[in-house]
Amino acid sequence: MSSGTARGAAWWLAPLRPAAIGMAAVVVALLVASRQLPAHTILIWSSAGKKGLAASRSDLEIVVVITSLIVIGIWVVASAALAFMPARHILVPHAVYWKGGGRDRTRDMRHRFAIYVSRAIGITFWFLAAEVVAALVSQKNGLLESPWLPVIISILYIIALLVFAVWAFADGFQPPSRAAQEQARRRTA
Repeated sequence: MSSGTARGAAWWLAPLRPAAIGMAAVVVALLVASRQLPAHTILIWSSAGKKGLAASRSDLEIVVVITSLIVIGIWVVASAALAFMPARHILVPHAVYWKGGGRDRTRDMRHRFAIYVSRAIGITFWFLAAEVVAALVSQKNGLLESPWLPVIISILYIIALLVFAVWAFADGFQPPSRAAQEQARRRTA
């Protein structure tokens, strides 16, 4: 492992990237929706041609903005908790490796956690953007005029988050192989 001082700015900013990209997707979706949605927006269709839940365009925009702010708040709280919580209280697979190797391993463990939290937040922002796009697309009379579209998007979001969580804890914290550890040790020596 290389020391924290040898890591560049890209390493330190890597946890921001997934959430920032997802946040940009929500902003773009909202900007497009604010120009394209009619003043009276149908959010859920009860059957073909009949609206089940409708709202004004500004109500939809306000709900998405408030939900995005809540997600940002959750991200900040999770990041602060991760930054200030002692390493011995952080639950991580292969704890003996991650907590027993000194500051570099602990720093790498926290960095991985920060990236995974940011990816989960990014997935949430992409979900919000997809729901806005679904509301935008379903305003037209056509194949997407159905009640199941928001439900399918929500189910896919939940599945994606669960698969990601399982992957992060099953494979995301695998200790490097012995050969990789030796190679890293030789680079720092």
